[in-house]
Amino acid sequence: MADGNADNITSLADLTFPYLSTLVVNHGDRLVRNSTGCEAASNLLPLSNLGILGLQPHGANSEHINLTVTVDPATLDVGLQHLQHFANELFPYPLNASNIGDVATWWMNATTQDTQDTKDFLSAVINSCPSTFCQSSAITIGNPDIVGIGMLIAVGMLLLLAFAFTITSFGPMINIVSRAVDKAHKERDHFCFRQALIGTVDELFSAVFVFGLAVIVSTFVYRYNTEARFDVLMADALSMFCSTSVIMLAAPYWSHNEFRTHSTASFIVIAILTIALFATHFHVVNIHASPVELACGTGKGSVNFRDGDPFDMRLFRFIPIGFACWCLALIGATFHHPYINKYQPYDPYGRRARGQPRRTPTAAERVKLALWKIVESFPTVFGLIGLVIYAVYFFNTYKMMKDTYGEAFTKAEKTWGFGQYLAVFTWLPPILTFLHMYFAGMKKMLQARLPKGMKVSHRVEKSLDPGVEWGNMPSSESHSFLKNPTHTMSYAMDPTRRSREE
Repeated sequence: MADGNADNITSLADLTFPYLSTLVVNHGDRLVRNSTGCEAASNLLPLSNLGILGLQPHGANSEHINLTVTVDPATLDVGLQHLQHFANELFPYPLNASNIGDVATWWMNATTQDTQDTKDFLSAVINSCPSTFCQSSAITIGNPDIVGIGMLIAVGMLLLLAFAFTITSFGPMINIVSRAVDKAHKERDHFCFRQALIGTVDELFSAVFVFGLAVIVSTFVYRYNTEARFDVLMADALSMFCSTSVIMLAAPYWSHNEFRTHSTASFIVIAILTIALFATHFHVVNIHASPVELACGTGKGSVNFRDGDPFDMRLFRFIPIGFACWCLALIGATFHHPYINKYQPYDPYGRRARGQPRRTPTAAERVKLALWKIVESFPTVFGLIGLVIYAVYFFNTYKMMKDTYGEAFTKAEKTWGFGQYLAVFTWLPPILTFLHMYFAGMKKMLQARLPKGMKVSHRVEKSLDPGVEWGNMPSSESHSFLKNPTHTMSYAMDPTRRSREE
């Protein structure tokens, strides 16, 4: 509120917008701290759609740009209560006690006759009071399908699952995980974390692929159908989360499963879309900010959030680093593919050496094997590094938006949408499968999945080792169908059912 009446303005006819503009510009900070002046002035703005103001930035290369209102002020629909509050707080005494009818008449005359001065006043409010109106609940910022609590939970679950399952593909651990047997449960396969983990990779990979494909395709759609740069940036981060997770999970999937065409095709589709996403990233850097982002200072020039921000997108720093980690994880994952894995150097303790006469590898074979194991570890090492990079990027931007928009952003954050429910429940089937397999055992689990009349049975093939005859495999070797590749699962018709049908 203006203190006193130093300019001796005694009638509304003498009250001009340049006077009010000077008041806001010179005392904007004081108005925010000591009164509701900025709040009252901000209520004159169409907060639900700042695009109506036709904001135009000036000095886009500056960290502190000014915005100019270009709309005809006479077209703005300002509520009478807002006008009354505005007069009470900013008009000098005794004009601040004017009745609403006189204030409304003054507003209509001023916006019609002094159009440019009114525009300058509204521009002064935009530039001097952003901390007030940017955190108003009337502001709309953030897409709930991107920053909603449901999506955050889904992404958090994705990160945990990717980390847990990718450990099984870590190069030096593959053979250990594949042949390790819990001595306390030699005669049964239930309560075996290892078998439940490996047995769930297939279903989890399919779920992650579908989730990742939906997010990446949605990101392309958001780029060309949204005004908010923030939504595009966050969608990009979510896409890289999902793509990196698919690449990471492809490694354990191929390490513990036979070749399947659909998994290879899924892997290729995600890789192509991710490369296209990165190749077109320049569009995100140059995309125009929404009116809200312009007014609140989060859309200045090219993508720039704050001065000195280590994640300043204009410098294009960490996006290539995250993508480079993704590429290295991609290369490492291909080394787990059954077709590529056929060329693995000789490993006396490896899966392919089982059942064969063991020999001492040569020095050259040891070097090749060490290099192979290092590359096999890329999905775990560089995949996790990439996830950390994008997690820091995502939550750094998320926190910045929450600090800037306050209640307006929290409103979007707490909103649940239909897509968010689907995202959360995407991970329910793999989790239930893991629990079922852990408590019931893989054999019983697979038996329950077979059509009626079929059953799961062990079949031990003849060993390639001449010293081991058919059917004379040690009991510790024959008990688990996951430990040795010569122990396979066969689906046989139930003879009792077949006899009944005959």
